[in-house]
Amino acid sequence: MKRLFVSLICLCSVCAFALPYVEADSDRTLNTQTHDNGSISITNTNYGYQEDMQGRGGQQLIYQSANWISGKKQRRDGLGRLLYWLTYPPTSVNNQIINQDNPLWTPDLIIVQDSLTTVGYDGDLDLYEFLPAYNPLLVANVLYQVYNAQDRVLQSIMGSPAPLPFDPFGSTNFCFSIPQAGTFETPGFITDSAYYYDYCPFGTVGDRDFGASSSRSTHYPLGLAVHQQSFSWNLQDHDKMLVNKYTVYNTNELDAIEDLALSHFVDADLGPSSWGVVIAPDDASGYVKGAGYEFAYSRDFDGDGGLSPQYIASKLFIPDFNDRAERHAWYWRVGDGPDDHDARNFNTYNPCTSNEKYWLATGCNPTSDNKYSALRSEDPDIMEYEQASPNDTRFLNTMHGVLPDHPNYDVTDAQGNFIHRLYLEPQESLIYYAVLFVGESLEELKTQSQQIEAFLTDGLQIDPNADLSCIPYLAPIRPQLPDTFNLTWYSHTNPDHFEVAYKEYGAPWSSWNVINLSGTARNYSFSGMDATTWYEFKVGSVYYTPNEVYLESGVKLANLSYTSIEDALVPYLPLVRNYPNPFRASTNIECVLKQPAKLSFEIYNLRGQKVRSLDEGIYGAGTHNLAWDGKDDGSKNCASGVYYLRLNSGGKVSRHKMLLIK
Repeated sequence: MKRLFVSLICLCSVCAFALPYVEADSDRTLNTQTHDNGSISITNTNYGYQEDMQGRGGQQLIYQSANWISGKKQRRDGLGRLLYWLTYPPTSVNNQIINQDNPLWTPDLIIVQDSLTTVGYDGDLDLYEFLPAYNPLLVANVLYQVYNAQDRVLQSIMGSPAPLPFDPFGSTNFCFSIPQAGTFETPGFITDSAYYYDYCPFGTVGDRDFGASSSRSTHYPLGLAVHQQSFSWNLQDHDKMLVNKYTVYNTNELDAIEDLALSHFVDADLGPSSWGVVIAPDDASGYVKGAGYEFAYSRDFDGDGGLSPQYIASKLFIPDFNDRAERHAWYWRVGDGPDDHDARNFNTYNPCTSNEKYWLATGCNPTSDNKYSALRSEDPDIMEYEQASPNDTRFLNTMHGVLPDHPNYDVTDAQGNFIHRLYLEPQESLIYYAVLFVGESLEELKTQSQQIEAFLTDGLQIDPNADLSCIPYLAPIRPQLPDTFNLTWYSHTNPDHFEVAYKEYGAPWSSWNVINLSGTARNYSFSGMDATTWYEFKVGSVYYTPNEVYLESGVKLANLSYTSIEDALVPYLPLVRNYPNPFRASTNIECVLKQPAKLSFEIYNLRGQKVRSLDEGIYGAGTHNLAWDGKDDGSKNCASGVYYLRLNSGGKVSRHKMLLIK
C-alpha cells in the first residue's frame, strides 16, 4: 500500500494530560511564545503584535504583524470637562477651544473629538502602544517585581493550563496569565492568551508608548483593554490557519469610542528563512474582493525558483457586523508608513485630525504623493488586484462602520441602536477576528477564505464525527532514573496505529528503532537506556484513507540527566540571552553550548542592516559571555530601538531581540 509521507514539526495534540507550565524570564522586556501546530509557526507576544511566521519547509512568511485600533474620542480637560470648538471649522487652534463652564459656551457649539489610533507595532516608526500591565515603564510600581514574570503569553493545550478570567475593570493586580488548576473552554487545540492595554491600568501618568520613536511621538490612549487569544489546530483542513480573536473593552466610564476602525498590519517577508534579510525586497501584495473572500495577501514575486511557494493572507471578521462593514486595504514601501506622532496637532488640510493612520484605517489617502496605494479597488468591476512590481511591501487590511457623511449613519433599529456604525459604549466590549492563513496559489487562498468564513460564522466548531487525520504532538520527554524514558503524546483522533521511535543522537536516519502501538495508545516507556547517551524520539500516526498517510511529530532530544523541551534546543544550536534587556549603556550576551561549535555574532537593526560584527570563532562547550556597548562598527553610538543579535552556528541561524534605550 502506498504511503504518503508528511514529516511535520509540531507542538500540539489532544489528551487529558496537562503540559508543564514554563516560567517566564524575570528580566525580560516582553514575553514571547512560539505557537507551532505542525504546518505553521509564529511567535506571539503580549505587546499586541506577532512575529517570525514560518510555513512548511522553513519558508519565512511574516516578519511582523499587529492589530491597529482606531476611533474617535471626546476630548476633556484636566478636570474632566468636555471641550468645544468656539468656532467651527476652526481657523487655528489658538483660543478656539473652551470648556462648558466658559461664559462663551453655548449649546450649539461643536464638541472637540480626537481621531486616535493605537498600534501594537508600527513597522516603519518602531512604536509599541499596546503594552502589558507590567511593562518596563512600570518598573517603579511596587507590584512589578511580584508580577512581571507572570504577566506573559500563556500557552494552553486543549484548555490546560487555564488563565484567570479577564476583568479589566475590577482587578487589583491586572495579571490574568497566572495558570489556574483545571482547564477552560477554548475552541483552539493550541491557545495562546495575552493581555494588554493602551493606557496604564494602575493610573500611572505619562506618555505610555515604547520603541525608538517614542520620544518623538505623543500617544493619546483610547482607553482600550484587549484580551487576545490565538487559536490553531493540527487537524486535516484546519492546520494552515491561525485565528486571532480580540476582545476589546472600552474602559472609559463616561465616553463612547465612536467610528471605530479595526485594522491588521502585516509586514510579510517571504523566502527561505536561512537567506536572511535578502528575502525582503521582492514581495508583492494583493487583495481579493467578494462574498466569502475579502482578504489581503503577500507572496514572493518570483517564488525564488520554487523555494518560496507559499502565500500569506489576512482576513478580518466581525461577528454580527461583517456584512455591513466598510473595507479597505493599502500597501506602501518600507519607511513610508503613516504618521500620528501628535494626533491632536491642528492641520488646516483636515481640521479634525492630523492622524494619517486613522485616515488610512477609514479609507482615505492622507497624502497626495502616492506613498499609499489601494490594494482593494473602489471600482465595483475590479474584484482582484496585485501590485505590479515587487518591493519590500507591507499592507494594512482594515474594516469599519459607516462614517458621519454616509446616508445610513443615523439609521437605527427598533431599540434605537445604530445599525451601520461601529462604536463602543463606555465599559462595553466587542469581538473581532484577524485570521492568518497560508496557501500555494491564489485559488487555494480563495477556497480557504470561504471555508474560514463559514468556520468563524459557525463559532469555530469542528465536527467531532469528521474523523479527520491529526498530526501527533509529542510532549516533553520525562526521564525516570536509572534507565527509562516516559513518552506521552496527544492526538484528536485515533489512527490505524502509532509508530513510536528512538535512535541515538547523530546516528543515521535509517537507524530508528520503531515500535508499533494501537491507535488508542497515548504513552509508552523505553527502558534499559544508557545514562550517558543522548537520544532522539518521535511519534508517527498512520492512517489508511485509503492510501496510507503518515503524519509525524517533531523530534525531541533527551538524555537521563537533561531534557530539551524544544526541538530548537538541540546541541548544535546555542542557548542565548542578554541582560539587562532593555539596556542603556551596554548589555551582556550569554551563550551556552553543549558541544564545541564555530559561531559568529552580528547585530542588525530593524531594517535588516548590519550595524556591528561582535565576534567569530571556535567556541568550546560551556557558557560564554560577550558584551555589546550599543555602538556600531564605526564606534558610533546606535540610536534607541530594537536590534537583533544574529547568531550563526554551523549554518543554522537564530535571532535574539534586544532593546536599546538612550
